[in-house]
Amino acid sequence: MSQAVFPLFGPLLVFAVALPLSAGIAKLLLAILDRLGRSSSALDSHQGVRYVLLVASSGAPLAWFFSASLHQAETGDSPGVCAVGHASDAYCPEAALFALALVLCAALFALPRLLREQLALPTSASQRARDAAARVTALIHKRPSLTPLVGRIDIRDVLAVPIATLGIVRPRVVARSSFVEDLDDEALAGALHHELEHVAGRDPLRYFVAWWALAVNPVGRFVLDKELARWMLAREVHCDRDAVLDGAGAPALAQAIVTAARPLSSQHLHPALGSSDAEMLKLRVDLLLSYTERSPVRGGGQPALRVACFFLAAIIVLPHGGSTGALDVVHTACESAVASITSP
Repeated sequence: MSQAVFPLFGPLLVFAVALPLSAGIAKLLLAILDRLGRSSSALDSHQGVRYVLLVASSGAPLAWFFSASLHQAETGDSPGVCAVGHASDAYCPEAALFALALVLCAALFALPRLLREQLALPTSASQRARDAAARVTALIHKRPSLTPLVGRIDIRDVLAVPIATLGIVRPRVVARSSFVEDLDDEALAGALHHELEHVAGRDPLRYFVAWWALAVNPVGRFVLDKELARWMLAREVHCDRDAVLDGAGAPALAQAIVTAARPLSSQHLHPALGSSDAEMLKLRVDLLLSYTERSPVRGGGQPALRVACFFLAAIIVLPHGGSTGALDVVHTACESAVASITSP
């Protein structure tokens, strides 16, 4: 039993202590960003940094502990805290099992949604869906700016949201046939332009990573949920603006957004045109209508996901060139806690 203490209870300590602490730090840094950005009225101010902080709130401690445990397993560093004695340069199975348990725990949070995203297959197409698909295809061929959507449109009669971008590996646009029928050509083109921005930005992957960072963190889900909602709203506004710059009519896109939100649907799990919050919906429509008077300016690209990946890669390297003392603290705490419980 002593050999299994660290692999079994170590990950629980990471999820119960390290991740909540990291979420608190991320919240503090986001509050500092709010203070720094008060002079700016732009909704998407510092949104790239915000995304990195949201992902790092869980990703950074998990990446560090995983890397540190592999380092200890390979080098046999800090054998003094291991239940099984071994030389300082011998392989440490406890650390390796801890790394495996940590990965499995983190993956369990992500796997159901990942499978749902990637394995969801189109329903059998009815004549109504085929007619709507033919209309969408004809509209795409009339507008060269929508050409990247060729082969990436799926029309269904039954869909939880009117239109959305799905597919973590290969994004595609999925739309409800009734939604296509309710829009005129200009509004439908506006909706497709908006979703094309999600496809081009690989937003299903970005949204999934951000969702996982909060889902895996018991405190982060509560502390950072509003911050994630703010980032998602900023991303929707960004896609609205770029859609207009790429050829969508601002009033037509506003019409599509209102149509998608009527009746108000449940909260979306994917990048979608509609919005379930009336205040957010009004903000987006007001911004779009303002573009008819003053043309929007294209915002700078925000490679937030790539920056987050580079940051996590740097975190992974750190334990191999520095101390792994925090891992020893977790190891010792597990051994001490179980010893105090089991001792007579």
